[in-house]
Amino acid sequence: MPSFIYFLRAPVKLAIGTSMAAFVWMALVGAIFKIYQGVVNIPVAVTLGVGALVGAIYGAKLVAKFKSNALKALFGFLFLYVSLKYILQYFGIHI
Repeated sequence: MPSFIYFLRAPVKLAIGTSMAAFVWMALVGAIFKIYQGVVNIPVAVTLGVGALVGAIYGAKLVAKFKSNALKALFGFLFLYVSLKYILQYFGIHI
């Protein structure tokens, strides 16, 4: 998503929507393979799917209320936190 925003100069909301639309298909293909392998707990998967659906609906409404600069800053801080967490975890520091 950052490359979509910065290299292709796409609007932030378009980048978020495109990323989410692509993720749905990747998750669906992965789920089909795992169900075929027999390593999926179906009741838990359905519960998670319902939660993801509700979260996606409310998340889309929430994203529409933010300005593009605020979304860029939010995603930047999120990526920074996650990257620092994994770097520090490598050195035995847990945050």
